Amino acid sequence: MGDAELAIVWSLCPGLAPSTLRRLVRAFGGIRPFHEARVADWTAYGGVDAAQASRMDAWRRAEPSADRLKLQLEHRGIFVLARGAEDYPSRLSDLPDPPMVVFVQGRKDLLAPQRATFGIVGTRRMTSYGMEAARWIAGEIARRDAVIVSGLAMGVDATAHAATLEMGGDTVAVLGCGIDRCYPPSNRRLYDQIASTGTLVSEYPPGTPVRKHHFPERNRLIAALSEAVIVVQAGDRSGALITAQCALDLGRDVYAVPGPITSRASRGVNRLLFDGAIPLVDPNDLFPEPADVEIAGSWKIPAHLEPCYRALARHQPIRAGELAAVADLDLGYVFGALLEMELACMVTRHPDGTYHIRPNAAECSR
Repeated sequence: MGDAELAIVWSLCPGLAPSTLRRLVRAFGGIRPFHEARVADWTAYGGVDAAQASRMDAWRRAEPSADRLKLQLEHRGIFVLARGAEDYPSRLSDLPDPPMVVFVQGRKDLLAPQRATFGIVGTRRMTSYGMEAARWIAGEIARRDAVIVSGLAMGVDATAHAATLEMGGDTVAVLGCGIDRCYPPSNRRLYDQIASTGTLVSEYPPGTPVRKHHFPERNRLIAALSEAVIVVQAGDRSGALITAQCALDLGRDVYAVPGPITSRASRGVNRLLFDGAIPLVDPNDLFPEPADVEIAGSWKIPAHLEPCYRALARHQPIRAGELAAVADLDLGYVFGALLEMELACMVTRHPDGTYHIRPNAAECSR
């Protein structure tokens, strides 16, 4: 077996944590020397106890086939991408301790380096301000055809994923458990949507339960998969700050959304700004050149509709009068712009009078 195949085999060894496997591979100078080492050497130099070493030896003696293991996973819709293989996400190789393998469900193409990719992270206990900011930022990034990476947690993470999907955009969720487990369970619908149209990623074998120490490990993958990381809201001890530090260590840009100095939810993010993070006051500042708004690859938003479209993207679903008030736009202009976009199939008017941007524009049936 080649190194990539050995990585797959050992990543699925029962009871062998990914962090332990990485440590063993470093200790023995590579996956093959580790694979060929004596059991006594595993305990003497690898830092595993005798019981763990015995289980590892039994796994090795069983001579599991990497191809068979991959096929079993693919029958469940799970791909395993091994370090050193052509389909391994190249951005992960920037890490000082990249995972030996990652398990992927959904679209592998979203992990390719050709796509612009932004990480959006923040507190689980976001305020209404944090929700509005996360929706606006994610929506604007999604309409630029960039990929959004986050961690599927409650709060900012889930809001960023959901706003991206509402815009018909692409999103990647990095999990702190096995890829076949949804955590938290309350995000099941979002998990299923991402599995269907986006990408789920985990370095933990299927079936692995959530553990507290998994989240810092997961956060480093979010940082590595992103060209830049945006922290929307974060308290003093938020895990989002770990993601930001990982991004800085990798030479990625870190953006922070300023928040009220009296808000606990913004203390950590304001500290990032004090320490030199880039202030993000408009998501369009992430892109050097303004881009035409395209829907379904062909529709473009005319310049005179742009203010109404941008405001609707931030506040949808919303009624025309409410949109004019919150966005400080002339009510007559809003009514006219919404009507024009509705006739062009760019927005949908619901029975309750609220408007919503169509994720994918289609021909109107006349």
